[in-house]
Amino acid sequence: MSTLLHVIFWRHAEAEDAAPDADDLRRALTRDGRREASAMAAWIKAHVPKPWLVCCSPALRSRQTALALADYPAEQAQLAPDAGPDDIIELISGQAEQRSALVLCGHQPALGSAALQWLSGARAPFTLRKGALVWVCERRREGSVERVLRAAISPELLD
Repeated sequence: MSTLLHVIFWRHAEAEDAAPDADDLRRALTRDGRREASAMAAWIKAHVPKPWLVCCSPALRSRQTALALADYPAEQAQLAPDAGPDDIIELISGQAEQRSALVLCGHQPALGSAALQWLSGARAPFTLRKGALVWVCERRREGSVERVLRAAISPELLD
């Protein structure tokens, strides 16, 4: 059995509420959000094998979450707030041969639905809490490729 790819679907941590007429992409993390991002990044560092490619949405809150893990996360339009699950699956497919781990920091509802779709093939809503992650491992076993859930964890479980 050999592992091909680890994909971590990480929802951005808690962010400020949107102000009327404000640019949604400029919403920053709250103090609790920064703490959650830091705790989850420490967990990822302790458990997920390297090398990683850390990708984030163009939104500030997603970038700030990803910065808790990597100094230079790759900004990807496929992770933007208006992206869909298929955009995220396409991003994974384009990166699959280049890394052992792909960390995707994005938004609901697309991120949760993409995690479920990548794991099971199901096209259905699936919600990730703010700051939470789903870790799916793709591996080769007896000549076929299978995907296995390695972890699903929320920041409050790390306190």
